[in-house]
Amino acid sequence: MKKLFLLSLLFVTTITLGQNIVSVQYRYVASDDVAEFEALETEYWSKVKQNAVDNGNMLTAAFFRVYGPTDDETKPTHAFVLVFESFEQYENQMKIWNETEQILGVNPAVVSTNDISKTLYNDTYQSVAELPMGEFKYAVWNLAKPKDFNGFVNENLNLWMPYFKKNLGKEGARTGWGILARVHPKGMDESSIITYDHYKDLSSALKSLSPVGIAENKEINEILSKSKMKNYDPDGFRYTNIWELIELINSPQ
Repeated sequence: MKKLFLLSLLFVTTITLGQNIVSVQYRYVASDDVAEFEALETEYWSKVKQNAVDNGNMLTAAFFRVYGPTDDETKPTHAFVLVFESFEQYENQMKIWNETEQILGVNPAVVSTNDISKTLYNDTYQSVAELPMGEFKYAVWNLAKPKDFNGFVNENLNLWMPYFKKNLGKEGARTGWGILARVHPKGMDESSIITYDHYKDLSSALKSLSPVGIAENKEINEILSKSKMKNYDPDGFRYTNIWELIELINSPQ
């Protein structure tokens, strides 16, 4: 398997608001096919994505595997994230796959992963806000469908984001954070928002999800005392999962 790589990312102080378009494709891969699937994606198809970034057809690409094995074919084991700078660039994303055979150096059918994976669904989001991305290996994705979208977003921006920014990159703390708003598809069953947190290691990601010790954190308690999230999102996060980063091509910031 091609050696996995992570780009060293420098911190910047700016906060991005409402710009990038994010496409997420979820796939299921049987455990017996995971090694081959990941090898083909990193050895061959990453070249196509890198070429698209180099040619200005998208901003970045990330390849994830879910933390913890699953044999449930209705649940994803892997996710592909493509980041575009605008809806127009997103609309023209087929340019990514132009001249694929020339880029790969082999017949694309020979290295295709379609036969050993099942595409479950494709989601499109727009970035609402994000803090600078530092080096990370794990991402926590929190899916929500708040009753009051604007209230949910404003509280995250005004209460939680300053706290996250203050502690960004500290030992065991987040190295990145952001909010994505669903653009398509929409419906009764879909979440309307994803918040994500990046961490350098698995233990930090797991600790962030543990309810133990929260009561001892005075700063968090102070934020919670001001929170109106029970009104904005009474059901809380509908689903939370940890994703391990396999490959990152470029940075969206």
